Amino acid sequence: MLHGSAVSEADLTSGGYQMSEKSSGTYVIDPEYNVISVNQTLKEIYPQLEIGKKCYQCLMNLEEPCPTCPVANNVKGPQTYMDPIRQIYETVDAVDMVLQDGRVGHALVMSTVGESAFVAAKLPRTKEELTKLLEQQYFDPLTGGFSRKGFIREAGLLFQRANPGEYAIAVFDIHNFKAINDIFGVEGGDQVLRYVFETLKNSWLRPVVSARIESDWFLFLVNRGRLHAGNPDSLLNISWSNESRMVHLHLRCGIYNVEDADTTVTNMIEWATLAKEFADEEEYGNVAVFNESMRKSYVGHAEIISGFQTSIRNEEFKVYYQPIVRASDGKICSAEALVRWIHPKMGFIVPNTFIPALEKSGLISQLDRYVLGHVFDFQKELQDQGLPLVPVSVNLSRQDFYNDHLMNDIFDYTQENSVPKGAVNFEVTETSVAVLRQNCSYLLQQIQQSGAKVLLDDFGSGYSSLGMIGDYSFDIVKIDKTFIDQIEFKPTVRAVITSTIDMCHRIGLQTVAEGVENEKQLSFLRRNHCDFIQGYYFSKPLSEEDFRAYLLNSREEIDVGKADAQKAQGPEVDFENLVDLIDHAGQFIQVCHPEDYTMVFANAMTTAISGHPDEPYEGRKCYQYMLGLDAPCGHCPMKKMGNETEKNIEVDDGEHVFNLKGRYTVWNGRKVFIEYGRDVTDTKIAQNRYTEQIRSILETIPEGQGVFHMDLTDDRWLSSGGNAQNARRMQNVGDVDTRIRMIGSFVPDRAGQEKFFSTFSRKAQMNAYAQNHHQIVLETLSYYDDRSIRWSRITAQLIDNPNNGHVESILYGVDISKEKAHLEEMERKRRQSREEKEELQKEVETAWDMYNQADRDRRYDCLTGLNSRLDLYDAMDDAKEGKGAPITAVMMLDLDDFKNVNDTYGHAAGDQCLKVLGKKIRLFGEQNDITFYRFGGEEIVGIYRGEKDQITAKAEDLLDRIRKTDIPLKDGKTIAITASIGYTTKICDYQEMISGADRAMYAAKKNGKDRVICLDS
Repeated sequence: MLHGSAVSEADLTSGGYQMSEKSSGTYVIDPEYNVISVNQTLKEIYPQLEIGKKCYQCLMNLEEPCPTCPVANNVKGPQTYMDPIRQIYETVDAVDMVLQDGRVGHALVMSTVGESAFVAAKLPRTKEELTKLLEQQYFDPLTGGFSRKGFIREAGLLFQRANPGEYAIAVFDIHNFKAINDIFGVEGGDQVLRYVFETLKNSWLRPVVSARIESDWFLFLVNRGRLHAGNPDSLLNISWSNESRMVHLHLRCGIYNVEDADTTVTNMIEWATLAKEFADEEEYGNVAVFNESMRKSYVGHAEIISGFQTSIRNEEFKVYYQPIVRASDGKICSAEALVRWIHPKMGFIVPNTFIPALEKSGLISQLDRYVLGHVFDFQKELQDQGLPLVPVSVNLSRQDFYNDHLMNDIFDYTQENSVPKGAVNFEVTETSVAVLRQNCSYLLQQIQQSGAKVLLDDFGSGYSSLGMIGDYSFDIVKIDKTFIDQIEFKPTVRAVITSTIDMCHRIGLQTVAEGVENEKQLSFLRRNHCDFIQGYYFSKPLSEEDFRAYLLNSREEIDVGKADAQKAQGPEVDFENLVDLIDHAGQFIQVCHPEDYTMVFANAMTTAISGHPDEPYEGRKCYQYMLGLDAPCGHCPMKKMGNETEKNIEVDDGEHVFNLKGRYTVWNGRKVFIEYGRDVTDTKIAQNRYTEQIRSILETIPEGQGVFHMDLTDDRWLSSGGNAQNARRMQNVGDVDTRIRMIGSFVPDRAGQEKFFSTFSRKAQMNAYAQNHHQIVLETLSYYDDRSIRWSRITAQLIDNPNNGHVESILYGVDISKEKAHLEEMERKRRQSREEKEELQKEVETAWDMYNQADRDRRYDCLTGLNSRLDLYDAMDDAKEGKGAPITAVMMLDLDDFKNVNDTYGHAAGDQCLKVLGKKIRLFGEQNDITFYRFGGEEIVGIYRGEKDQITAKAEDLLDRIRKTDIPLKDGKTIAITASIGYTTKICDYQEMISGADRAMYAAKKNGKDRVICLDS
């Protein structure tokens, strides 16, 4: 009883809920789980609860919410839990409530339901059983995958040992899943959920963690590289069969590429979910990857929520009024209250932005309450000033029906005598009505009993059903703007609008057309007797001051009493017989008195085919109105009824074929004949196409081949034929797969037989059809009547049978042995040509490799491991042309007394010096952004591209490393050697820079060797 009703803190702390103090108790927490208040019962049971502290710290000594917390797990409605402190079972209901500071908190309402000794055996009684029960929260019982909490836990553990940046989170949901539940029931819907989950889980995604987090939302943690290499679009269309029909499911997907390792998994899920909401937009094409614009949208949403309370207090929400006029004369008779947000920083915020945000955050009822108070105050102000009043309708959201305070405000306002009854009416959307059902129905009746009218808003935009109008208490139906916008160019929409207006009038309801913007729309609505008009054609929404002036200017025209002057005619049809009209939407419906053919009712689809839909049909003969005849036509359905009271009839008038159902019944005490049905001309054409399709298939099959006809939907053999003896012998076989096994037995080897079955089994053919493939082809060896083995092309043509909606298959084979031999010869020649080309290509590549190796050898000094002088000149030419970073210094290095090394130890020792020091110099260059080249003999040039002021230190460092290098010789001895280095940073011609470095190097030698000198100054 408590769940869903937003209560106030005062209600609970003052005992507003009549709970037994012996067995029930309540404590209130804010959004951060801080305890705000505790009633006496809970104080006695849990004395450790302290106001101002976290509830989970007080009760369980935890650092985060309890694993089973109904608030943290977003559990709706009362649930039974084991209290580990008292070892008994309690029912706990977490009730949303508005705190005194305006935030939304929660009241935890508890009731003891029994000692453990009296609880059903399946409930946990031990610590082990409780632990097992608590673990269940991490798994989804329907799919066997993880739950939201399980996903968060598993992903968090994975990110502790792996790089989060290697992963992405993908969220999928099923478009219009509610329709699946409506058609197949909850059990069928559960089958779909399990099937989709397994299909996605076993797809190329190969998810690391898989979860169903709510309803039809599937969540996967996948390898980022695999996700980007694949095509998510390929996962969006899934076909599911419940053995009676094939259902094509369409999915949408949101992806978040994990970027920041500090982001919580909960936020990652939010980003992926947010991306999924963008997937419906055309630019994303049903797969949306989270990006910065979405983040800004999310931040904008947060800004709206954070600024809401301040704007409410500062009255930055402004109520506007849009007049509603009578269609007949355009005079105002009522208005709708609309809200606009004028934010001091963000400016004008459109309702389409802030209303969804407030609904999602549970704040919409506070805004509706604000608007309601302003409208009543405005109406009272007009009355006190003696100004004219017209009824103003206020919109109610779905959440309002769960808000006891708001509903009480409505009843209090309407019962006050300050304004006339009916001065304020209320609009509800069909979505709210469809979801809330009984709770909504009761409250609507209470509102009407207070004197206010109830308007069904946006009819046609959501859960549209004429049956809804009969199930709930409404006074006026507002036809949604999406229909009005299409009046000028969609005949079917015009027919729907006409039927809606006609039906509403017949059951005593009035109609309002929303969003009327031009004369053509208005003329159509007037012709079809719409009662009231709302839209920019007459007036835009007006501020209070502008609306006050509008009322003053229209003072002489206002007569609220006339608002009911166009009361719709009373129900002409018994309410229980409305099923005759409601249950056949989208069909032709006509009702006549059988004794004289006088028309009683015809829907818009029927009058449209008369050729003069604007003319009234009431009281006219059906054959006159519909066909312009003077007597009943020869194909009149009543003539085909005989003595039956209900019969299926096919009527062919020469141009169209109608499949009708005729029925005699009684309306308002008088016998009527009802005929309803559809134009099946297209179906007949489809049947002819089906016959022609089969004929054309059979004509293309060469003589001597077998033909097999199967019903895949019904899983049965239909016929076997053709000139092949093997085929003619296969008669009266039951199911499809048995037939396929028999046909496949003519394949000579076991592996081929299995491939044949996997290709043409019933499941394989149905899967192909689901993917919009209407032909399956397999080439295989098979036995023929003469016992020879030849190549055959086996083809299955998949066709639709319009008579029963079944999928059928015609399977046949064609001898392709000659074609195969020809193709093999062509393939042999192509292979030979390809091999010759490959051989030639190899020769060309070998030549290029030899050339490239020679070029590399010229540019590489094999002794020192450094680049050659030739490569030095190329590098300097590239720098001259601006390729790469500019050269900032050139260094010349020469080994000191190197001739003495050769003379003393031999040339092999000299080569060893160059080899060891070359490696040392090359590694130094790689570490210091210097490229070294062997210039000649023991001279080495270095090109530096870094900061100029660092070159001296780097040269000194290199010199120090050279003098500290011990060079091992073959005889076990080691020698050391020094070098002289000169460099220049003077930017000029690069050849001049080499010469400058060379002069500096010789200056170093002249000044004692083993030193660095620069002559730039």
